[in-house]
Amino acid sequence: MTAKQIPPSNFPLRFSEVVNFRGDFGPAELVNPKGVAFHPALDRVLVTLTPNSQPGRVLILNSVQSDGTRALFAPGYKPFRDVESMLTVVPPAGPPVAAGFASGDVFVNRGPAGQISRLSSAGAVLADVWVDLGSNGLWGGLAFDTAGSFGGKLVALDNDGKIFLIDSAANHTLLVDLAVKLGVRIRAEGVAVAPMSFGPLGGNIIIGVEGDNDDDPQSGKVYAVNAAGAPTLLADIGYTAEHIQFIPPSGGTYYQAELSFERQRENRLWAASSSQFLARAGQMLVINEMSGDLWQVAWDGSQYTQSLGGRVPGRWSSPGLNLQHTELECGDFAVKAASMPAWTNWSPVPGGGTTDLRPNACVDASGNLHLFAKGINDRRIYMQSMWGNTEVWGAGWIEVPPGGLTTHNSIASALHEQNVNLFAVRDDGQIIHKRVFIGSGPLNSEPWVVVPGGLVTDAAVAAAVGTGRLVICAKTADNQMHINELAVGGRSWGGWSLVPGGGHTNAGPTLVAFQDELYLLIKGLTTNRILVQARSDDGTQWSQWAELPGAGISDTSTAGVSANDQCYVFAKGTDNKPYANIASSSGSWSGWHQLPNPGTTDAPFGSAAIGSRVYLFAKGIQDKALYVRRTQ
Repeated sequence: MTAKQIPPSNFPLRFSEVVNFRGDFGPAELVNPKGVAFHPALDRVLVTLTPNSQPGRVLILNSVQSDGTRALFAPGYKPFRDVESMLTVVPPAGPPVAAGFASGDVFVNRGPAGQISRLSSAGAVLADVWVDLGSNGLWGGLAFDTAGSFGGKLVALDNDGKIFLIDSAANHTLLVDLAVKLGVRIRAEGVAVAPMSFGPLGGNIIIGVEGDNDDDPQSGKVYAVNAAGAPTLLADIGYTAEHIQFIPPSGGTYYQAELSFERQRENRLWAASSSQFLARAGQMLVINEMSGDLWQVAWDGSQYTQSLGGRVPGRWSSPGLNLQHTELECGDFAVKAASMPAWTNWSPVPGGGTTDLRPNACVDASGNLHLFAKGINDRRIYMQSMWGNTEVWGAGWIEVPPGGLTTHNSIASALHEQNVNLFAVRDDGQIIHKRVFIGSGPLNSEPWVVVPGGLVTDAAVAAAVGTGRLVICAKTADNQMHINELAVGGRSWGGWSLVPGGGHTNAGPTLVAFQDELYLLIKGLTTNRILVQARSDDGTQWSQWAELPGAGISDTSTAGVSANDQCYVFAKGTDNKPYANIASSSGSWSGWHQLPNPGTTDAPFGSAAIGSRVYLFAKGIQDKALYVRRTQ
């Protein structure tokens, strides 16, 4: 059952710094972050902070926003410095809530030994000593049984490998003493409960072993423990397993604490973007405290595998357990439910325009919405405009100047450098573009020009802005995607390059900028699944292809837009009805759901946002007319 080691991931995890902790205990004191837990109701990451040199009850709790803004959580409450003070939050629903725990309550191993505190989501101390396990200290950590194998109880792991189960009334039982069970000395750190999807060991308690010293043969081992207390060696990362975390199926941003005993700079909280975990959903992360490495353990359907998933960037100075300088501590995934909007009903776009392809919409620098469509009979490009959020449309459809251009494909557009840029595919497959609005000026009649590079496509292209650049994506005859970028300042195109990863589609791609990354969405060539890949915020790396959570199927392209710190993706189901999948501000996806009063269409949707309102456009099947609805 022990995991087979395989080569490192071809898509190593990328991290960005969220906040550097300093100043909480004086200007020169090192502020070491230890425990990390995301609180969904607060939309904050809770972090325990300890001074490096001050003994006693001196720890404090911080709440950290995704932008690094932080504040004191639970003023007046201080865990003990004598224990690595980890914490956990009761989830919004599931087995712990069914077992009587109050959603949002926070449990902290306060020290100095086996005492646990219970706090409210508002930071009130509900019980300073909620339970005393009489153990040697809960350095191993706390985790809730979210799988239900242990009755939704709180799982506590002490330093010597004892696993306790605690119910909502603070009654506790010893499940197993692993040191006795295995007949070896164990210094345990890191505890989680595996989801039921995690192969034969799904639903087990997973614990890591940090070890006593560099020569400890147990250091780096990971054990699974079932409801009878029987352990199974699951993995061995070689050294200092510090923390265990399972990747959520809906996605979420991952936060990781790093500390330093040498200087202030490395006492910080890192974040890894949610897009990087979509292809890793359900896998387990094991954190190596002393090397800065993150390992991933997966069930592939026949065996467990383990591979190096990445490491935190920057300076690293710990040579081992005997001389600890920089360390990785706890981490947690921010899983926050998306805000689900109400929708208006479909209404016809004024002006009587008709089309046989998807509509496209873009909002200009003044906040006015422009809807573009290909005419049915003459195949020319037409535009109708709505003035801001007024719901007042223009006098009617007009041809985009200069007139006479014909196309077999729908249009793409993007606002870049205050200019609305329009893209079309000429009858010979060449991609052409022009500015239709420059700043807040009038409709522009600049000529169409070919995007340099000579790429020819047989489908509509996509456009969006990423890393400050105007990016277009097009598929070629071999069904692969290529991108081209307009340099900052708009003076030159960078040339076409193949999107890595091997994604294929026979429909046009979709680009959406979200959380500083550029999301590329396609319909899978053979599966019709909706696949996503994201490019990093510095524009240098792509994530691996993954299915957008929710198992959606479509036979056409998708539409997407970012608004309200969320990402909205729309797809036409095979039943011709509209479906949406929404990512929250933490990057957790809602899964596919049908829109109310859906109507039907036989073409992809168009979408745009003005402020907090999201607009969705569709064409009718019979009348070919254009329709609009928006969020309320």
